[in-house]
Amino acid sequence: MKIYLNGKENQINHSSLEALLVERGLLKKNGIALAVNNQVIPRANWTKVVLENNDKILIITATQGG
Repeated sequence: MKIYLNGKENQINHSSLEALLVERGLLKKNGIALAVNNQVIPRANWTKVVLENNDKILIITATQGG
């Protein structure tokens, strides 16, 4: 299946957002927000989202700066 992750095309073999986040080591990481097709997904729902072909996923990681 083809998805767009932060604007870049990716091929994945699974259809759950949870599997994608586990694969990327992000499921339990703090300071992350994400949206699927411009819809913000609350952390409590990350494990429930089923991805579809051509979904656009945006992952934002908070960083500290000064």
